[in-house]
Amino acid sequence: MKIYTTILLLLVITDAVAYLDPGTGSMMLQVILGGIAAIAVAIKLYWHRLRAAFGMAKKEQPEDEST
Repeated sequence: MKIYTTILLLLVITDAVAYLDPGTGSMMLQVILGGIAAIAVAIKLYWHRLRAAFGMAKKEQPEDEST
């Protein structure tokens, strides 16, 4: 019986009457910008490991012993 009720409810589609106030839009913008900032900080913290993983690490040049 639950299956029939669920299928019936899924088949009956009505328009959603929803309202997003400006505070919600501001909050979503903050979440997106915060996520971008978090990704940037993570990349900054692990930059040397990422470069080594992709084979782009700087090769250290041996120091001159004659000086």
